[in-house]
Amino acid sequence: MFGVFSTAIALFIVQISNVVVAGPPPAQATAPLLVAQLEMNGWNLVFRATSGNGQNVYSAWMTGQNASTTKPIDMSRSYSSHFRQENLNATWANINATYVKFALYRDNREVGYVIFDAQGSDFSNWFAKGRVVDASWSDLTKTATYNGFSIYGDVRATIERRFLINNVYGECPGDIGHVAVIERDGSCNMDKHPSYPQFVYADLNSADMWQKQQFGRADYMAIFVSH
Repeated sequence: MFGVFSTAIALFIVQISNVVVAGPPPAQATAPLLVAQLEMNGWNLVFRATSGNGQNVYSAWMTGQNASTTKPIDMSRSYSSHFRQENLNATWANINATYVKFALYRDNREVGYVIFDAQGSDFSNWFAKGRVVDASWSDLTKTATYNGFSIYGDVRATIERRFLINNVYGECPGDIGHVAVIERDGSCNMDKHPSYPQFVYADLNSADMWQKQQFGRADYMAIFVSH
């Protein structure tokens, strides 16, 4: 009797082990955003910077240093270098851009943007608070108060922050802002990363305190123009 009972238990265990438990399907990789999609509605990609590739973003934008002139087809790391449209600084006046869009992308989605009025601008002064038309942050307006808002940003012996939109400096713990391109290691928490450059942004609907380290890190920074 005991042998029959043991055999029945063994068969039951085998049956249980062969049951396939239903569950959610495995996660599918999201396809990279196509540049053609991002250029809909009249936008034209003229610059894209890639995080963590070891190349200076400011130099790539201003002079094209180490930048490729081949436009990427999507927002993936198929290109190790930054991209800048050929002779962009020399041809900026001839582009006759009406608007410029500065945008950040992470995990195949746009996580932040600012649109500027580009009429009458030059290669570097379009990125200014007085030219803000629209932004993904509700408090980023042309009438708000900033202590830093420029492509050049804030460069010292201890920090290098480009494409900077910052509201308040308070000796690191009190620093509040929206966006910064961190080119190298620096003195505050917002400047410390495993690789450079890094595109940090307030991951809220408004400016945030950088020291809390709750900011987002974008994979790509892109600049578009529209006529």
